[in-house]
Amino acid sequence: MFTRNCLRRSTQSIRRYYSEKAIFLDQKQLEALEDLQSVPLTNVSAPLSEEPIIRNSPEAIFGKKRIGTVTLPRPLIQGIADLIQESDKRLIRTDALRLYESLRSTSRITNDINNHDNDNRRHNNGRQATIQEPHTLAYGPRESIAYTAGVLPSTYAATLNVLAELSQRISNFSPKSILDFGTGPGTALWAAQEVYSDLKSYVGVDLSEDMLNIAERLQGNISPDANIEFKRYLTVVPNAPKPDLVISAFTLGDLPSQALQQSIVDQLWEQTGDILVLIDRGTPIGFSNIARARQYILDQYKNNVHVVAPCPHDKPCPLLYSPEAKPDTLWCHYSQRVQRPPFLMKTKHSKFNSEDSKYAYVVLRRGPRPKTESSHAAVVDDTTVTIENDFSKIAYTWPRLIQPPLKKHGHVVMDVCANQGEIQRMVIPKSQGKTPYRDARKAAWGDLFPHPSKNKVVTRVSKGVNMDDDM
Repeated sequence: MFTRNCLRRSTQSIRRYYSEKAIFLDQKQLEALEDLQSVPLTNVSAPLSEEPIIRNSPEAIFGKKRIGTVTLPRPLIQGIADLIQESDKRLIRTDALRLYESLRSTSRITNDINNHDNDNRRHNNGRQATIQEPHTLAYGPRESIAYTAGVLPSTYAATLNVLAELSQRISNFSPKSILDFGTGPGTALWAAQEVYSDLKSYVGVDLSEDMLNIAERLQGNISPDANIEFKRYLTVVPNAPKPDLVISAFTLGDLPSQALQQSIVDQLWEQTGDILVLIDRGTPIGFSNIARARQYILDQYKNNVHVVAPCPHDKPCPLLYSPEAKPDTLWCHYSQRVQRPPFLMKTKHSKFNSEDSKYAYVVLRRGPRPKTESSHAAVVDDTTVTIENDFSKIAYTWPRLIQPPLKKHGHVVMDVCANQGEIQRMVIPKSQGKTPYRDARKAAWGDLFPHPSKNKVVTRVSKGVNMDDDM
């Protein structure tokens, strides 16, 4: 009874509230409302500005490296899903775990197991951990399927990021032919198709015949009419036209010795008509492979080659060749997020639909390094007009963030690779100006930063000195 009375009172109070708040319109007001509704929306002047809101300077936008989360093309996902459907899924999971363990075992610079015993006991509550001996796998039929189902998405994302940056930095570079050494299931070829639409000739080279079989099968889903040739060996044909773009992605780390790496890099550069792209895993050993390959080509061909990215200089890498270098704790690498397709989530038994692909890379181009010029002014019809240079030339001297910036209250701290060949620490305070400070707040790991530091820069790692004659 008490509850029923309470409900009756609350209902009456609600009715009383809305009756007091009700608005009654007369006939004139109703007609005015009808006339207002009949006015087209296009004739109503919008108070909002139609101009887009620019949150970064044009230079900072040009230097951005981020491309957002990468999603594999639907035909590629469908081709891999069909391949998995015809295979034993339990074996794919088992082989993928063996493949991941192999990659982890070869990611350390030092392979002396005894040096890690104390650390392992400390991180395992006093129990001695079992450290896997460094080893690589031969890619047979099972390993090739496991690689396609468990590794291809991350390597595809990293390769796509590098090629997207290359197309942004050198907009007039439109390759007609491409060579992918260590193509595996054709990963770099499929990524190149997403970036460059004028490609006419494709060549994929891989020692594993099972990998090439998978690549040929995926071609049927992605581009069945493309002129793609898959072969097991890199053949040299004298006087034959060289590919405009040569890529070797995640291959150097699988080679058993530095001498073989040097030989392969030398052959790849001889095959390069314009640009060579080298990518490896974002581990200390992967970075070391890329840095040594970079230095070898710069030493051998000197004034006939320059670095496009990521380095703003052609000097020895300070993170490997400087006396203060500690490549096992600080190395040059970057990250790209990729959306995991359903088959990858099932292979890894993961509930998360994204992962980060860490990688190290270098982009080398034939010819001397472009000379940069500062912007200047011209007089046109008695009016002073500022003429801005092409960012693609000026960007060769911009420092690059090698780590995520530290965004403090009123200032931003950035560790960058500078064009002097050093690792420097820049501090961009709010007092430096609205545009530099806003660009610094929006800067991210891997971006080129176009503004100098107002404060004195601090050298964290000095210039590198190349004391190695070999890689």
